[in-house]
Parts: sequence; structure tokens; C-alpha cells
Amino acid sequence: MNKLTRRTVLGAGSALGLSVGLQLGSTVTATAQQAGQPSYYPGDYAKIIEASKKENSLLIYSNMAEYNWAPVIAGFNKLYPWIKVQTLDLGSSEVFTRYNVEAGSNAKSGDLLATGSIEGWLKFVADKSIMDYKSAEDAKLPDWSKPFPGLYTVSTDPMVLVYNKQVVTEAEWPKSMADIAALIKKDPAKYKRGVTTYNGLASFGEPILSGWLRHGGDKALAEFKIIGPATVAEESSGTMVAKLSSGEYKLGYFMSGIVVFPKSEGGRGRLLGWHFPEDGTPLVMRSLAIPVKSTHVNAAKLMLDFVVSQAGQTAFGIGGLTPYRDDVEVAGKLRHTYQSITKQLGEKNIILVNYDKAFMEGKPAFEKTWKEIVGE
Repeated sequence: MNKLTRRTVLGAGSALGLSVGLQLGSTVTATAQQAGQPSYYPGDYAKIIEASKKENSLLIYSNMAEYNWAPVIAGFNKLYPWIKVQTLDLGSSEVFTRYNVEAGSNAKSGDLLATGSIEGWLKFVADKSIMDYKSAEDAKLPDWSKPFPGLYTVSTDPMVLVYNKQVVTEAEWPKSMADIAALIKKDPAKYKRGVTTYNGLASFGEPILSGWLRHGGDKALAEFKIIGPATVAEESSGTMVAKLSSGEYKLGYFMSGIVVFPKSEGGRGRLLGWHFPEDGTPLVMRSLAIPVKSTHVNAAKLMLDFVVSQAGQTAFGIGGLTPYRDDVEVAGKLRHTYQSITKQLGEKNIILVNYDKAFMEGKPAFEKTWKEIVGE
């Protein structure tokens, strides 16, 4: 019987180690594949998955309702059933206010933030509060949807015209801002304080309204001088929908489609109607990022990647938001995408409410115009 030399033992050990290492590598890859990730995800993605099992939970601060998130969370939990997801529906700017207060005192706060506040995100970026995470889906997304490192787009939600069908006759149902201006000019007494939109001095409403004015130029300004004096500003589409339903308001403009669409179905569908503004429809880039003080970073990375994936975009579309990926199709409960709206209206009539420097540079002039025409 031959004796084993030390070199033989070490060689055998190295071979065993290599074999185990290869097996572990195969296991890691298999784990990632079993979790449902596409083949183009990085080879070490399973490390994020394994690390998330120690975190178990994820807290999201957003300005989206529970019904918007429901299909997304259901799809996410099929992949990662051990992660308990909690969403908190806050105002657009409140997402940042709450996070900053909690993070400043080292209290538990949101692990993932999602909101349509352009101004809020610009400040968050300037404060270096976003974790620079490159999504595994990054190469599959359009460049415009990734405005800053770590900041990704959830959806491109349309701002629509809304009207009370019982007050506005069918022949007068507006299809454009020009139509609304014509209705008010024709019968100013009827529409006095009977028109509503977002507050143009608030973080969500300002980029929408200022973007429309920049897009429409002198024509839009002339229309605003007619529409503005009849306008009563509100902070949320929910309030606008309720007052339109009661007849307190007759018309609404640039109201959030994700709120209007479900509220204009069923019984309310006989009362409220809506239309994409044919002379310029703002699409708001609702964005998300992982804040630097997130305490469940791996779970947050998994959710961010899922949200911007084809499956996540489809799920949010079913939940009422507007997907923007080219590989998401309109079908069933998913009624609108960036592509379908653009095809319907034409590229020239799309106003992408994004992070253009013109918004911040034009703030003083717009706010002056708003105060002069609508009031404080």
C-alpha cells in the first residue's frame, strides 16, 4: 500500500477545493436562475439575493396608492417570498421630508423612495443622498429614463383633461387646452372658480404647468390668461375628482391619469369623462432610488431591479401606472404605455416632464406668471 506524500495530500486538497468552489459557483448561478432572473444579470447577483434573506423586509415611501403597488408586490414576492414589503403612501414632497427627518436622527426610515417630485429629486441629488447603484436592468432602459446615477424611472404618467358630463354638454367635451380656453371665454360666468388643476407653486404641479407653458409658447400663455383666472388650485387629484363629481368643479386640467382612470370607470364613468390634451400632454417621470441610509439595501436593490424590469413594468401597468419600456405591451388591464400614448398623439404633442435645466432656470419667471394670473 503506497503512502500518501504531503504534496499528494495538498494536491488532492486543492483539487477538492477547486471542485467545491466550482460546485458553489454553479449553486450560486443556479440560485439566481431559480429565482427567475434573466440570463443577462451579473453572475454574482445571487449574493444580493442571499444577503436579502438576512434583511427579510423592505419599507417603501412613495406617492403611489396601495392598489398601484399590489400587482408589483405580488410579482416580487413570487421571486422573493421571504421579503415582507410595506409601502407608505405620502405626498410627493413628503416622501423626502419624512426620510430626511428620520435619517437625520438615525431613526428607521424608507429603504426605497419613489415619487414624481422633480424638484425634490434634484435637491436629493444635490445633497448626495442617492446610493449610486447600477441596476442589473440598466442596459435595457432608455437613456432618458436614467437622469442621474442611481435614479431610475418607475413610470411616465399622463396628465389629462377631466370634465363633469352632467354639466358640460357632449358637444363641448374638451380634447385640448385650446378647447378649455374656448369654453371659458364663451361663458366665463359658468366656469368662474369652476376649473381646477394642481397648485402651480407646489413641487408636483410646478414642473407640469411650467413645462406646458414652455412647450406651447405664446399660444399656451394666451390660453393660460383665460384659464388661470377661473382656476382653483388643489394639492391632489383625489380632491379634484371628488369636487368634479359633486359638480363644484366643471373642468380639470393636467390631473394625474393614474388617479383619474379608475375613478372614471363604473358609476363615476357616467359622471366623469377624460381626454389626453391633444395640443400637449405632460408625461411625468415618476422616479425611484435607494437612499444612502437605507438599512435593507439588498432588498431595496432587488425591488428596484424588479420595478424597472419587463415584469415589474407590466405589473405597474396593471396597477394603473404607465410603463415606458419598449417590450411592454398594452393588453387587458394594462391600457396605456409611453409608446401607445406617443403613437396616439404624435411625438410633438408629448411633454416629458423631466430633469431639464430649463425647469429650474425658469422657476422665478413661471412663479411670477402664476401669481399674476391665478394668485397665491
